[in-house]
Amino acid sequence: MIIRNEYVKKGLDFAGKYLHAPEQRLLLGATALATQPFIDMYNKNVDKETRMMSVARTIAKIIAGTLVGVAVRQAGISFVKAFCKYKPVTDGAGKIISVAKQTNKDFFVPILDKLSLDKGLTVEKLNKKFNLYTKALGTFFATVAMVFTNFLLDAPLTKWMTGVFHKKIVNKEAEASQERKAVEK
Repeated sequence: MIIRNEYVKKGLDFAGKYLHAPEQRLLLGATALATQPFIDMYNKNVDKETRMMSVARTIAKIIAGTLVGVAVRQAGISFVKAFCKYKPVTDGAGKIISVAKQTNKDFFVPILDKLSLDKGLTVEKLNKKFNLYTKALGTFFATVAMVFTNFLLDAPLTKWMTGVFHKKIVNKEAEASQERKAVEK
């Protein structure tokens, strides 16, 4: 696929550089919340009660999935950053020759050290690599954690929120029905 539109290119470039796993999940959740409930609400192939339950379940799934997804992804990135403090060792010209741990708890630094052996790597380039490295490794750990959080957090939260939203939707529909009857009289 060839993209020729400059605005689209700039948008994709921005997203690739600045939107990582938590931000992407938040954007996905916001987009879903803005579209999917309306699709369920206007589905004429099912009865009214099923539509109301479907809308409630859809809203609950989106909100629960977004909240847990963003939190777990950010926690994974924060976990890696907490155990990956480093100090670059430079030669006299400002080029990186190695990376040292700041403390013994920084057990992700040896992996980072392998990334920093490029010829001509400056401190600025190392910091950019470090930022991407921590986000990628943190996202990997979050992905593993989400295997469990989907069952432990998402499912119960979705079930509870579905009940809450369903009651609100049914109450709003009852109020609207009473108002329509009052107007008809």
